[in-house]
Amino acid sequence: MLDKMTKDSFEPYVNQIFNLDLDGQGLVPLQLTSVVSHPAYSGYQRAAPEGATLRQEGFTLTFRGPTRPALPQRMYNLAHESIGKLDMIFLVPVGEDGHGRIYEAVFN
Repeated sequence: MLDKMTKDSFEPYVNQIFNLDLDGQGLVPLQLTSVVSHPAYSGYQRAAPEGATLRQEGFTLTFRGPTRPALPQRMYNLAHESIGKLDMIFLVPVGEDGHGRIYEAVFN
């Protein structure tokens, strides 16, 4: 499913909540705060295996979560009431603002 998702797939859900499954220990709400496009790096296209599905345009999702727990960089399962379950999203903590911790997921 994720290989078919594009920037346009996520834009309608900016400012909505995605629930992160914390390994069966509960859900952590993450608000999608932005969706930003960036061109796919052509070097990846040259190195991709024959027959691989490649994105024409990469994008970054930025989320804001609570200050606690502080989530480490790793793969997580997310869910949204309209999109459904999104397995194995790699989230990276990138900072904190006055409202919570900021995380990014980059799709190339």
